[in-house]
This record gives sequence, C-alpha cells and structure tokens, in this order.
Amino acid sequence: FLIFIYAISFSMLLTGVKFFHPSEAETPSKIQENIADNIIRLHVIANSDTETDQLLKLKVRDGIIGQLQESIANTEAVSDAERLLASQENTIKKSALDIVADNGFNYPVSVSLEKKYFPVKSYGDLVFPAGNYKALCVKIGNAKGRNWWCVLFPSLCFVDETYAVVPENSKEKLKAALSDEEYKSLIKPPMDTENSQDSHISIDSAIYGWLCGKYKSICS
Repeated sequence: FLIFIYAISFSMLLTGVKFFHPSEAETPSKIQENIADNIIRLHVIANSDTETDQLLKLKVRDGIIGQLQESIANTEAVSDAERLLASQENTIKKSALDIVADNGFNYPVSVSLEKKYFPVKSYGDLVFPAGNYKALCVKIGNAKGRNWWCVLFPSLCFVDETYAVVPENSKEKLKAALSDEEYKSLIKPPMDTENSQDSHISIDSAIYGWLCGKYKSICS
C-alpha cells in the first residue's frame, strides 16, 4: 500500500514539473557549468595504490599546496588564477620531481591544466556538484593509483578536511563570481532530523488524505 502511495505522489510530482517554466530558474546542469567556470581544482594522481606511492602522492600534494597557496590567495578572478598556474607549470613540475627524488623514486611527473570530471564533494559548509571542472593535474609515474583533489581557486585546499572551515575571503570570491542562486546551491543545508521527520510524516498524511478522498475503496 505504501508503495502505491509513493507511486501516486511521484506521478503528481512529475505532473507538476510539466508546468514549471524553465526560464524561472537555472537548471542544475547550467548551475554546475557556471560554478565550474569560476573554480580551478588541484588533482594529484599517484603512481599506484601501494602504501609508499600513496604516501609519496600526499607529500607531492603538500608541496604543491604550500608552493601555490599564497599566490593563488592573492588572485581575485579565475582568469588570473588560470594564467598564474599556466605560467608556473614548469616550476610546479620541478618541485614535484624534487619531492619524488628526495623520497628515493625516479618517477616522471607531468603537470597540465585540463578539464576533468569530478564527483560531488564537500568543503566545510559548501558542496560542489559533480561535473567537469578545470583542474591542475599532477600525474606521478604511471598515474594508476588513487587520486586526491581539492578546490585550488578560490583557496579551499584542506589537508585535514575533517576540521575544514571555508575562509570568508574564498566565499566572497565565489559570491562575486556566481549568481545568488548558484552560490546558494553550494551551501550545505543544516541537519534537522526532527523537523525532517515531521515534514515527512506531514507529506505522507497529506498524500494519504488525498488518496482516500479520490479512491475511497483503498481506505475502507
């Protein structure tokens, strides 16, 4: 019976969607595209999944973040950040190679700015949707191991994301570049289990009442 109720309610939702005019709001895909146009990610890919290669990946990551964080933080627009990264590709590569060599490896390293797909990701109280984003890609050796990524511009790269707090300066840069709707779509809603359950019960009751009025036989 509950399955029947949810099937009817989903049908009602789809019917309502037909009457929504697409010009009233941006579509989720358009919002993602506009967000992606205004951020740059850092993507570091390990040689393999061995423990030593994964540790090396983290050391390369830390070195690159330390090298770029201050200069990236001083850029105001994504175009400025992109030019900065493009101009420093060789320097970044040399730093990564030095870290690899200092740890006893002779892996090659490649550094490039490219478009890549990323899954949904939380940074503090912001959630970035899945999609294609510009990224500074650092590939170590065969680049067959697990990878690590963050938002490099605006500065949202946290080594320990458990305690990550998004800097207000980074939020201001996002607000300046995005529409109100796009920025609000990034904000993680607060968890309120009690209200969520109450609302769920209220919706279920409303659907049940509507069904009983329309199909009296199922409630008798």
